[in-house]
Amino acid sequence: MKTPAFVPHPLLKHPQAQTTFAAFIASPVKLQRTLRLWVDMGDGDSLLLNEEPAEKDSSKKPLVIFLHGLGGSGDGSLIVRQSAKLNDLGYTALRFNHRGCGTEVKGRAKKIYHSGRTDDLIGTLKFLDKRWPGRPVLAVAYSLSGNILLRMLGSTDMKQIPNLTAALAVCPPIDLEAASHALSNPRNKHIDIFFSLLVTRQAFERERLLNQKPRAKLKYGLTLREFDEIYTAPEAGFASRLEYYQKCSSAPVLPKITLPTTILAAKDDPIIPAASLVDKVPSHITFRMEDYGGHVGFYSANVTEYGDRRWLDAYVLDWVQHNTP
Repeated sequence: MKTPAFVPHPLLKHPQAQTTFAAFIASPVKLQRTLRLWVDMGDGDSLLLNEEPAEKDSSKKPLVIFLHGLGGSGDGSLIVRQSAKLNDLGYTALRFNHRGCGTEVKGRAKKIYHSGRTDDLIGTLKFLDKRWPGRPVLAVAYSLSGNILLRMLGSTDMKQIPNLTAALAVCPPIDLEAASHALSNPRNKHIDIFFSLLVTRQAFERERLLNQKPRAKLKYGLTLREFDEIYTAPEAGFASRLEYYQKCSSAPVLPKITLPTTILAAKDDPIIPAASLVDKVPSHITFRMEDYGGHVGFYSANVTEYGDRRWLDAYVLDWVQHNTP
Protein backbone atom coordinates (compact mmCIF):
# COMPACT_ATOMS: atom_id res chain seq x y z
CA MET A 1 0.00 0.00 0.00
CA LYS A 2 1.13 3.52 -0.77
CA THR A 3 -0.66 5.65 1.86
CA PRO A 4 1.97 7.63 3.80
CA ALA A 5 1.98 8.04 7.57
CA PHE A 6 -0.77 10.30 8.86
CA VAL A 7 0.20 13.86 9.75
CA PRO A 8 -2.56 15.73 11.63
CA HIS A 9 -3.74 19.16 10.56
CA PRO A 10 -1.83 21.72 12.67
CA LEU A 11 -5.07 23.05 14.15
CA LEU A 12 -6.32 19.56 14.97
CA LYS A 13 -3.45 17.85 16.74
CA HIS A 14 -5.48 16.99 19.83
CA PRO A 15 -7.30 13.62 19.54
CA GLN A 16 -10.58 15.15 20.73
CA ALA A 17 -10.33 17.74 17.96
CA GLN A 18 -9.62 15.06 15.36
CA THR A 19 -12.54 12.96 16.55
CA THR A 20 -15.04 15.81 16.67
CA PHE A 21 -14.02 17.76 13.57
CA ALA A 22 -13.91 14.76 11.26
CA ALA A 23 -17.36 13.64 12.41
CA PHE A 24 -19.23 16.94 12.31
CA ILE A 25 -17.53 19.12 9.69
CA ALA A 26 -18.32 17.65 6.33
CA SER A 27 -19.34 18.98 2.94
CA PRO A 28 -22.58 17.44 1.61
CA VAL A 29 -22.13 14.72 -1.00
CA LYS A 30 -24.93 13.57 -3.28
CA LEU A 31 -24.98 9.98 -4.50
CA GLN A 32 -26.34 9.54 -8.00
CA ARG A 33 -27.86 6.06 -8.32
CA THR A 34 -29.01 4.78 -4.91
CA LEU A 35 -31.00 1.54 -4.86
CA ARG A 36 -32.81 0.51 -1.66
CA LEU A 37 -32.54 -3.22 -0.95
CA TRP A 38 -34.14 -5.11 1.93
CA VAL A 39 -32.33 -8.09 3.40
CA ASP A 40 -34.55 -10.67 5.10
CA MET A 41 -32.96 -11.86 8.33
CA GLY A 42 -35.17 -14.97 8.51
CA ASP A 43 -36.67 -14.13 11.88
CA GLY A 44 -39.30 -11.62 10.80
CA ASP A 45 -36.85 -8.72 10.69
CA SER A 46 -35.18 -7.12 7.70
CA LEU A 47 -32.48 -4.53 7.34
CA LEU A 48 -31.82 -1.82 4.79
CA LEU A 49 -28.92 -2.09 2.37
CA ASN A 50 -28.26 0.84 0.06
CA GLU A 51 -26.60 -0.07 -3.22
CA GLU A 52 -24.51 2.59 -4.94
CA PRO A 53 -23.73 1.15 -8.40
CA ALA A 54 -20.84 2.58 -10.36
CA GLU A 55 -21.86 4.26 -13.61
CA LYS A 56 -19.94 1.57 -15.48
CA ASP A 57 -19.93 -1.34 -13.09
CA SER A 58 -17.23 -3.93 -13.76
CA SER A 59 -17.77 -7.49 -12.57
CA LYS A 60 -13.98 -7.76 -12.36
CA LYS A 61 -13.97 -5.37 -9.43
CA PRO A 62 -15.10 -6.49 -5.98
CA LEU A 63 -18.12 -5.03 -4.27
CA VAL A 64 -17.32 -2.90 -1.22
CA ILE A 65 -19.64 -3.00 1.79
CA PHE A 66 -19.41 -0.30 4.47
CA LEU A 67 -20.53 -0.94 8.06
CA HIS A 68 -21.36 2.07 10.24
CA GLY A 69 -20.61 2.79 13.89
CA LEU A 70 -22.75 2.91 17.03
CA GLY A 71 -25.89 5.03 16.83
CA GLY A 72 -25.30 5.90 13.19
CA SER A 73 -26.40 4.60 9.82
CA GLY A 74 -25.20 4.05 6.30
CA ASP A 75 -26.26 7.65 5.64
CA GLY A 76 -23.35 9.03 7.68
CA SER A 77 -21.20 11.58 5.86
CA LEU A 78 -18.05 9.43 6.01
CA ILE A 79 -19.68 6.41 4.37
CA VAL A 80 -21.58 8.48 1.78
CA ARG A 81 -18.39 10.36 0.86
CA GLN A 82 -16.31 7.20 0.54
CA SER A 83 -19.04 5.51 -1.49
CA ALA A 84 -19.03 8.41 -3.94
CA LYS A 85 -15.26 8.25 -4.28
CA LEU A 86 -15.41 4.52 -4.94
CA ASN A 87 -18.07 5.08 -7.60
CA ASP A 88 -15.69 7.50 -9.31
CA LEU A 89 -13.11 4.70 -9.39
CA GLY A 90 -15.61 2.28 -10.93
CA TYR A 91 -16.55 0.33 -7.78
CA THR A 92 -20.05 -0.48 -6.62
CA ALA A 93 -20.47 0.40 -2.93
CA LEU A 94 -23.00 -0.96 -0.46
CA ARG A 95 -24.08 0.99 2.62
CA PHE A 96 -25.10 -1.48 5.30
CA ASN A 97 -27.57 -0.43 8.01
CA HIS A 98 -27.85 -2.38 11.24
CA ARG A 99 -31.35 -3.44 12.28
CA GLY A 100 -33.58 -0.43 12.79
CA CYS A 101 -31.05 2.01 11.30
CA GLY A 102 -31.36 4.07 8.14
CA THR A 103 -34.08 6.26 6.69
CA GLU A 104 -37.71 5.16 6.65
CA VAL A 105 -37.16 1.71 8.15
CA LYS A 106 -40.56 2.02 9.90
CA GLY A 107 -40.35 -0.76 12.44
CA ARG A 108 -38.97 -3.46 10.15
CA ALA A 109 -36.76 -4.68 12.99
CA LYS A 110 -38.17 -6.00 16.25
CA LYS A 111 -34.76 -7.07 17.57
CA ILE A 112 -31.92 -4.67 18.32
CA TYR A 113 -28.43 -4.65 16.87
CA HIS A 114 -25.48 -5.00 19.21
CA SER A 115 -21.74 -5.73 19.29
CA GLY A 116 -22.14 -9.46 18.84
CA ARG A 117 -24.86 -9.66 16.18
CA THR A 118 -22.69 -11.32 13.56
CA ASP A 119 -25.55 -13.26 11.95
CA ASP A 120 -26.86 -10.07 10.31
CA LEU A 121 -23.60 -9.57 8.48
CA ILE A 122 -23.43 -13.23 7.47
CA GLY A 123 -26.99 -13.03 6.13
CA THR A 124 -26.18 -9.88 4.19
CA LEU A 125 -23.08 -11.44 2.61
CA LYS A 126 -25.17 -14.44 1.56
CA PHE A 127 -27.71 -12.00 0.07
CA LEU A 128 -24.92 -10.36 -1.94
CA ASP A 129 -23.74 -13.73 -3.21
CA LYS A 130 -27.22 -14.43 -4.55
CA ARG A 131 -27.51 -11.00 -6.16
CA TRP A 132 -23.98 -11.12 -7.61
CA PRO A 133 -23.05 -14.83 -7.84
CA GLY A 134 -19.34 -15.35 -7.47
CA ARG A 135 -18.56 -11.62 -7.13
CA PRO A 136 -15.92 -10.97 -4.44
CA VAL A 137 -16.73 -8.62 -1.57
CA LEU A 138 -14.49 -6.38 0.52
CA ALA A 139 -15.79 -5.27 3.94
CA VAL A 140 -14.87 -1.96 5.60
CA ALA A 141 -16.17 -1.52 9.15
CA TYR A 142 -15.98 1.46 11.48
CA SER A 143 -15.78 1.54 15.27
CA LEU A 144 -18.41 -0.80 16.80
CA SER A 145 -18.96 -2.51 13.44
CA GLY A 146 -15.24 -3.20 13.35
CA ASN A 147 -15.68 -5.37 16.43
CA ILE A 148 -18.69 -7.12 14.88
CA LEU A 149 -16.78 -7.81 11.66
CA LEU A 150 -13.75 -9.19 13.52
CA ARG A 151 -15.98 -11.24 15.82
CA MET A 152 -17.65 -12.77 12.78
CA LEU A 153 -14.33 -13.55 11.07
CA GLY A 154 -13.01 -15.34 14.15
CA SER A 155 -16.11 -17.37 14.94
CA THR A 156 -17.53 -18.34 11.55
CA ASP A 157 -16.76 -21.10 9.08
CA MET A 158 -15.68 -19.00 6.10
CA LYS A 159 -17.17 -21.60 3.76
CA GLN A 160 -20.52 -19.97 4.65
CA ILE A 161 -19.42 -16.68 3.09
CA PRO A 162 -16.90 -17.51 0.33
CA ASN A 163 -17.56 -14.20 -1.43
CA LEU A 164 -15.84 -12.20 1.35
CA THR A 165 -12.19 -11.91 0.32
CA ALA A 166 -10.70 -9.27 2.66
CA ALA A 167 -11.71 -7.13 5.64
CA LEU A 168 -10.70 -3.79 7.12
CA ALA A 169 -11.66 -2.72 10.66
CA VAL A 170 -11.09 0.95 11.54
CA CYS A 171 -10.70 1.86 15.22
CA PRO A 172 -12.48 -1.30 16.45
CA PRO A 173 -13.26 -1.73 20.19
CA ILE A 174 -12.03 -5.32 20.34
CA ASP A 175 -12.17 -5.22 24.15
CA LEU A 176 -15.57 -3.75 24.94
CA GLU A 177 -14.95 -3.41 28.67
CA ALA A 178 -11.70 -1.51 28.10
CA ALA A 179 -13.35 0.77 25.55
CA SER A 180 -16.31 1.34 27.86
CA HIS A 181 -14.02 2.37 30.71
CA ALA A 182 -12.11 4.73 28.41
CA LEU A 183 -15.35 6.30 27.23
CA SER A 184 -16.44 6.92 30.84
CA ASN A 185 -13.32 8.99 31.51
CA PRO A 186 -14.40 12.58 32.35
CA ARG A 187 -12.36 13.96 29.43
CA ASN A 188 -14.60 11.94 27.09
CA LYS A 189 -17.88 13.04 28.64
CA HIS A 190 -19.00 14.88 25.50
CA ILE A 191 -18.39 11.77 23.38
CA ASP A 192 -20.22 9.59 25.91
CA ILE A 193 -23.19 11.99 25.91
CA PHE A 194 -23.24 12.03 22.11
CA PHE A 195 -23.31 8.22 21.72
CA SER A 196 -25.79 7.84 24.57
CA LEU A 197 -28.12 10.38 22.98
CA LEU A 198 -28.03 8.54 19.64
CA VAL A 199 -28.73 5.07 21.04
CA THR A 200 -31.36 6.28 23.51
CA ARG A 201 -33.19 8.05 20.72
CA GLN A 202 -33.04 4.87 18.64
CA ALA A 203 -34.37 2.84 21.58
CA PHE A 204 -37.34 5.13 22.20
CA GLU A 205 -38.14 5.24 18.46
CA ARG A 206 -37.99 1.44 18.21
CA GLU A 207 -40.35 0.98 21.11
CA ARG A 208 -42.72 3.62 19.74
CA LEU A 209 -42.88 1.85 16.38
CA LEU A 210 -43.43 -1.52 18.06
CA ASN A 211 -46.01 -0.09 20.50
CA GLN A 212 -43.95 -1.28 23.45
CA LYS A 213 -43.74 0.36 26.84
CA PRO A 214 -40.18 1.66 27.38
CA ARG A 215 -38.10 0.05 30.10
CA ALA A 216 -38.70 1.84 33.39
CA LYS A 217 -35.11 3.04 33.80
CA LEU A 218 -34.57 4.05 30.18
CA LYS A 219 -34.16 7.80 29.91
CA TYR A 220 -32.04 10.47 28.29
CA GLY A 221 -28.86 11.40 30.11
CA LEU A 222 -27.56 7.91 30.85
CA THR A 223 -23.91 7.09 30.30
CA LEU A 224 -23.31 4.48 27.61
CA ARG A 225 -22.32 1.97 30.30
CA GLU A 226 -25.65 2.61 32.05
CA PHE A 227 -27.52 2.30 28.76
CA ASP A 228 -25.87 -1.04 28.00
CA GLU A 229 -26.77 -2.31 31.49
CA ILE A 230 -30.38 -1.10 31.37
CA TYR A 231 -31.22 -1.67 27.72
CA THR A 232 -28.67 -3.35 25.41
CA ALA A 233 -27.78 -6.33 27.58
CA PRO A 234 -31.33 -7.43 28.52
CA GLU A 235 -32.77 -6.71 25.06
CA ALA A 236 -29.98 -8.78 23.49
CA GLY A 237 -30.47 -11.66 25.92
CA PHE A 238 -27.51 -11.14 28.26
CA ALA A 239 -27.70 -11.22 32.05
CA SER A 240 -25.65 -8.06 32.49
CA ARG A 241 -23.52 -5.47 30.76
CA LEU A 242 -20.38 -7.33 31.80
CA GLU A 243 -21.60 -10.61 30.30
CA TYR A 244 -22.53 -8.75 27.11
CA TYR A 245 -19.07 -7.18 26.86
CA GLN A 246 -17.27 -10.44 27.61
CA LYS A 247 -19.24 -12.57 25.16
CA CYS A 248 -19.24 -10.06 22.31
CA SER A 249 -15.68 -8.71 22.35
CA SER A 250 -13.68 -9.85 19.34
CA ALA A 251 -10.26 -9.97 21.04
CA PRO A 252 -10.55 -13.64 22.15
CA VAL A 253 -11.28 -14.87 18.60
CA LEU A 254 -8.72 -12.81 16.66
CA PRO A 255 -6.21 -15.71 16.56
CA LYS A 256 -8.81 -17.80 14.70
CA ILE A 257 -9.18 -15.35 11.80
CA THR A 258 -7.98 -16.82 8.51
CA LEU A 259 -9.25 -14.21 6.01
CA PRO A 260 -6.80 -11.45 4.97
CA THR A 261 -7.64 -8.81 7.56
CA THR A 262 -6.37 -5.33 8.35
CA ILE A 263 -6.88 -3.23 11.46
CA LEU A 264 -6.28 0.53 11.32
CA ALA A 265 -6.11 2.46 14.58
CA ALA A 266 -4.67 5.58 16.19
CA LYS A 267 -2.41 5.58 19.23
CA ASP A 268 -4.19 8.68 20.56
CA ASP A 269 -7.75 7.34 20.08
CA PRO A 270 -9.58 8.72 23.16
CA ILE A 271 -11.98 5.77 23.47
CA ILE A 272 -10.04 2.77 22.13
CA PRO A 273 -7.01 2.22 24.41
CA ALA A 274 -3.96 1.56 22.24
CA ALA A 275 -2.80 -1.15 24.68
CA SER A 276 -6.01 -3.12 24.14
CA LEU A 277 -5.01 -3.48 20.49
CA VAL A 278 -1.23 -3.73 20.69
CA ASP A 279 -1.40 -6.53 23.24
CA LYS A 280 -4.13 -8.54 21.54
CA VAL A 281 -3.81 -8.28 17.74
CA PRO A 282 -1.99 -11.41 16.51
CA SER A 283 0.86 -11.12 14.04
CA HIS A 284 -1.01 -12.71 11.11
CA ILE A 285 -3.42 -9.72 11.03
CA THR A 286 -2.09 -6.64 9.26
CA PHE A 287 -2.03 -3.98 11.95
CA ARG A 288 -1.39 -0.31 11.26
CA MET A 289 -1.25 2.01 14.24
CA GLU A 290 -0.86 5.72 13.44
CA ASP A 291 0.47 8.03 16.14
CA TYR A 292 -2.42 10.46 15.66
CA GLY A 293 -5.93 10.45 14.27
CA GLY A 294 -8.32 10.28 17.22
CA HIS A 295 -11.35 8.04 16.89
CA VAL A 296 -12.14 7.64 13.17
CA GLY A 297 -10.74 11.12 12.58
CA PHE A 298 -7.56 11.33 10.50
CA TYR A 299 -8.03 14.86 9.13
CA SER A 300 -4.68 15.58 7.51
CA ALA A 301 -2.22 18.45 7.25
CA ASN A 302 -1.66 17.40 3.65
CA VAL A 303 -4.07 17.38 0.74
CA THR A 304 -4.59 13.84 -0.59
CA GLU A 305 -4.68 12.77 -4.22
CA TYR A 306 -8.48 13.18 -4.04
CA GLY A 307 -8.23 16.93 -3.46
CA ASP A 308 -9.14 17.06 0.23
CA ARG A 309 -7.56 16.37 3.62
CA ARG A 310 -9.46 13.17 4.34
CA TRP A 311 -6.50 10.86 4.94
CA LEU A 312 -8.84 8.08 6.05
CA ASP A 313 -10.62 8.13 2.68
CA ALA A 314 -7.30 7.89 0.87
CA TYR A 315 -6.26 4.96 3.07
CA VAL A 316 -9.53 3.08 2.52
CA LEU A 317 -9.43 3.59 -1.25
CA ASP A 318 -5.79 2.52 -1.29
CA TRP A 319 -6.72 -0.62 0.68
CA VAL A 320 -9.61 -1.40 -1.69
CA GLN A 321 -7.40 -1.10 -4.76
CA HIS A 322 -4.64 -3.10 -3.07
CA ASN A 323 -7.15 -5.92 -2.51
CA THR A 324 -8.57 -5.81 -6.04
CA PRO A 325 -7.25 -8.72 -8.15
